[in-house]
This record gives sequence, structure tokens and C-alpha cells, in this order.
Amino acid sequence: MNLVEIKGLKVSFRQHGGEVEAVRGIDLSLKDGESLGIVGESGSGKSVTCLALMRLLANTATVTADKLELSGIDVLKANNRKMASIRGSSAAMIFQDPATAFDPVFTIGHQMVETIQTHRGLSKKVAMAEAEQLLLKVEIKNAKDVLAYYPHQLSGGMLQRAMIAMALSCRPKVLIADEPTTALDVTIQAQILQLIKGLQAEMGMALIMITHDLGVIAETVDRVVVMYGGKVMEEGPVEQIFDSPKHSYTQSLLASLRAGETRRIDPVAPEPVAPALELKNLGKIYKLRRRGRILSTYTDFSAVRGVNLVLPRNKIVGLVGESGSGKSTTGMMAMRLLEPTTGRIVVDGADVSDLGIEALKPYRKSMQVIFQDSYSALDPMMTLSQIIAEPLDIHQIGTSRERLEKALGWLERVGLDRNFGTRYPHELSGGQRQRVAIARALILGPKVLVADEPTSALDVTVKAQIIGLLKDLQTQMGLSMLFISHDLSVVRSLTDTVVVMYKGRVVEQAPTGAIFANPRHPYTRALLDAIPVTNPRDRRIRTFLQQSDIDKATPHFVVAELPGFVQPAPEPQLVAVAPGHLVEAVVTR
Repeated sequence: MNLVEIKGLKVSFRQHGGEVEAVRGIDLSLKDGESLGIVGESGSGKSVTCLALMRLLANTATVTADKLELSGIDVLKANNRKMASIRGSSAAMIFQDPATAFDPVFTIGHQMVETIQTHRGLSKKVAMAEAEQLLLKVEIKNAKDVLAYYPHQLSGGMLQRAMIAMALSCRPKVLIADEPTTALDVTIQAQILQLIKGLQAEMGMALIMITHDLGVIAETVDRVVVMYGGKVMEEGPVEQIFDSPKHSYTQSLLASLRAGETRRIDPVAPEPVAPALELKNLGKIYKLRRRGRILSTYTDFSAVRGVNLVLPRNKIVGLVGESGSGKSTTGMMAMRLLEPTTGRIVVDGADVSDLGIEALKPYRKSMQVIFQDSYSALDPMMTLSQIIAEPLDIHQIGTSRERLEKALGWLERVGLDRNFGTRYPHELSGGQRQRVAIARALILGPKVLVADEPTSALDVTVKAQIIGLLKDLQTQMGLSMLFISHDLSVVRSLTDTVVVMYKGRVVEQAPTGAIFANPRHPYTRALLDAIPVTNPRDRRIRTFLQQSDIDKATPHFVVAELPGFVQPAPEPQLVAVAPGHLVEAVVTR
């Protein structure tokens, strides 16, 4: 008997304009211990299929099937109590958007302990110890502190890891992973995928991996189902799909995966004019509260330390690093959406570090940002056309009719139909919401754009469209972009220069070609080594560097001692190792 049995599944959603068919008669099966990958672009029905299996769809959904069984239980006929008992114990799901999976009013520890106690019957003390161990397993080092944090206090990547730990806590027979590595950098993504595969082997757990990332599919699954438009286009063993895809859609997906070779970047002479954006010795310190039995103590945490960065005009600088490395914090400070503790921000030659709200407003038109979490960035009470047109309203550009028309035009430019203008954010998939966020950021025609993971939720085909759109706008409008990403394949194909951040500081900076061809810092080499494979035959067990390993392997340079020079304690500093190539090293005399 199969663990999962789906035959003739159809799912439609009731909307104002009628019914929308999301899944149109698909068949799937899954055996004990098997790993199945469901791949396809946003809106293909892959997530809806698994939500129907878990009976987690909204009331507006109509689900019919010849057979829909999970662990031998008919999902369509089971009562609510029965479904509650099998969610978690028989099957657990890692959701695409971690921000909506946690209750914002309870701590991470409270929610994990509640889940463990509900399904495994452990005491609160034992459950808390188990939760701490699970957080350590998913590479959350300060696990004990994180248990006391609320969801909003964690970065996107950290929150995703906490959700994965919570899903694994019940030791389910089937783990359904809906884009489990979307918000994670490549090193943590590789660790999480290796962790999931290890737990699957250890527990005999079956796995359904839903993703738009074919690199993840190549790393993790035995069998692949390719979906498009609510239907299955192709199905087969993973090696067969990658080696000899039959369907044209599968062929286009694989072509997108293997694209992105390093572009040739010619040396550029220094600019005679001021750069579009310049960050000088930028730093951010947070006061962290640690609760004691009687009194609380406060410690300083340096999220960003002494970052110097130049964004030339009409160029794209990639900012890469792990979750918590400070790259998003740096981007938000560059936009003055987060106030820096130290340092200066210079935009188009003007220092905007100390400008008030009104004085800063004229610069806001030319400085825009695309946020990482598209769900929380869009107002749920506004239609998409209102959301996209809002920047025009704020800056009083055009008439109401002109604003609406321009907003609908931008919907089309980011790959959505004009009739989406009357929809609300909750009616869209994750990738579709991200496209709306991109349209809103670009509608003012900014000169400086901070793009914080703008393609993290997009499938490979739409990702290519968005990257092409950004490149076209750069050419047409002289757009300068600070591109923050953990997707190194996108960084390689899009950027002119790469800046690598680690633990709040810049450890390497060089032209894109030099970074990928000759990385000098051990952390940069670790990042590149963690890039997912493009063929399942190239799978390997990875070894991951710890902080102590990186510190030991940090380059050392010895320079001649000057007369009368007093030797200070050696501190890492950026050293030029080639034209335009800087690397953090320990310099001694």
C-alpha cells in the first residue's frame, strides 16, 4: 500500500469572477521512504495539491478526487479530529512563508513545545530540551536564546530554520516541504537539504519536496513530477528527467538552471562623477536584553561593522552572505529605513545621513527598495492596482486615471495579467506577490534600487524574466542596483561586482568574474562550494566550515616592520590582492 495515493484530483477556487481551476485531474503516489520532487513555476498547482492532501485549503476551495488517501486514511471523508491527529504525526508540512506559519504573540519555544507535547506526549521540560536540540540541528547556534524570541525577532532564514525544526519534531511518516530553502542562503540551504535527507534515511521517512529550484531537486529526490497549469507534464526518475527530458516545458526549466555562466566583465576606469550610492564606515549596534531571575542585563550586538561600499552609476553590486551576516541590515540602512549607529550614507554626491523626514522625501523618489518578504510588504486591504500606484499617489504624479493605467501596465511588465489589478495579495502565490512588490518599487523609475532577495520566491522561468526586466531598466534608465541575494547563480549572471559579508563585516570584494574564478577568503570558497548541483549524478556529501575553521584559514600577510613602529594586536583588515580585488586578512609586521 502506498503512503500517499492521489487519483483524479481536481481543485478549484470560487472568486468574484467565477471559478479558477488550480489543479486539473492529477495522479500521484508515494511509497514508504521514497522521495518525490514536485517542480513547476508559481501557480502551477504544486502547493495546492499538497495542501489538499493535508486538507488545509481555504473554504473557497472545492476539492474532488477519485482517491485522496494519506497513510490509508480517506482525507475527504475523515472528520476534523482525525485530520488533526494525523497532521504532525503521520504527515508534517514545512510551509513556503515562515512568517505566516508562526503565531506572532507566542515565543518560538512555546510553539515548538506545544507541538511536541500535543503529538508525542512529553513533559514540558523534556519537550523544551528536545526543541533546543532541534534548533541546534538546523544550525541555530544560540538555540537557548532563540527559544525565548518571538517570530518577528528572527530573520527570514532563521525563521525558516525554526519552522523546519518544528516540523521535524513530530517525526512524521511523510514530510511535505513546500519551498523549504526559499529564504535560506546557499550554505544553510545545503545543510538543511543534507539534514532532511539524513533524517529521512534515519527515520524511514517519505519526502515530498515542492520547489521551483531544480538544483534542490537534483540534490534530494529519487523521482520527479513536473507540473504546469494544474496538470502533470512529465514524470520519471530524477536521472532520466535531467538527462533526457521529453516535454518542452521540462527542457526550458533545465535550460534556465544551466544558464548563468559568468559574464565577461571588462575593466572599468574610475568614474569622474560621484557614485550613485556610497556607504562609509557603516555600522549598526543593537541592544540585546537578557532576562535574569531578578534583573535584566543588556549587551551590545554589532549586526554590521565598518562597511565601506561604493555603488557606481548604472552598475549592479551583489551583496552576498549567510542569514544574519548583516547584508539586509546594510541595505535597509542605505535606504535610511533603518538608522545606522555609525557611518555616513551618500546618495548621488549628497550626504543624507542626518536629513529629516521632509528633507529626505525628494530623495525617496530616486531610492527604492524591494523587500525580501513580499507577504508582509503588501497591504492586505488594498487591491494590487492600488498597491502598485501608491508611490505615485504619495509623490502626486499624474491623475487618478493615469496612475491606474500605469499600475496596470506595470502588472503586465512583471508577467501578470491586467485583470489581476482587482485582486488582493492573499489571492496570489508567493511568486506572484513578489512580482507585485517589484512593480511597486520600479514604477517611480528610481535611480538607486536596493533589491533584497527579489527573486527568492520565483520559479526559474519567471526569475529569468525579472532579471531580464531589471537589466533592461538599468540600460534604459541608468538604474544602479544593490542586489542582496543568497542565490549565487543569479549573482553570477547579473552583477558587475560582488561584496561578501560574514558576521557583519565585508570579507571579500571583487569583480564578479574574479570572485567565482579565484575566491581568496575561506568563507567565500565555502559559499561557492555549497551551490546546488545541476545534475543528480553529481550529488556528494558536503563538509561545512565552522567559524573556527574560517578563522584559522583566514589569509595572513606579513609586511616589513617600520622603524619605531609599535606592533598592535593583529586585526583582520581588507587588503588588495589584485586590481579591484580586496580580501580580509590578518596583517602582521
